[in-house]
Amino acid sequence: MTTTSRAPWLGQTLRYLADPRRRAAVVLGALATVGLVVFGVYAVLDGPPPKVEAVVVFAAEATTAEKEAVRAACPTVGNARQEPPDTSGLATSRAYPLRYDIAQASSADRAAIYRCVQGQPKVVGVSEFTQGQ
Repeated sequence: MTTTSRAPWLGQTLRYLADPRRRAAVVLGALATVGLVVFGVYAVLDGPPPKVEAVVVFAAEATTAEKEAVRAACPTVGNARQEPPDTSGLATSRAYPLRYDIAQASSADRAAIYRCVQGQPKVVGVSEFTQGQ
């Protein structure tokens, strides 16, 4: 003979959560879960687009003139836009002075920038960073 009753653990869990002494914690937990789901949906559907940067890494002995020569030799290509020089004076902006915004760039645009930059002297490589979503 088969019965259609719930699994015993489900009944125990529901009784545990329905206990009036735990009502505040259960309500707060449910609200937090709903809030996380709503925020996740917003972030995916309507949040700001992610920022994707290609950062050119130079050899340690590269001079400022050599870095500027790479900047002049490899301008913006399509939607891979060269960012203006950072004027904050931070150590990171001096070490990595050449950046490209490649969030909207096609694969061909990215390949053209990478090919141009990596063909220059004193360039070690290009790192890609994504911020946001």
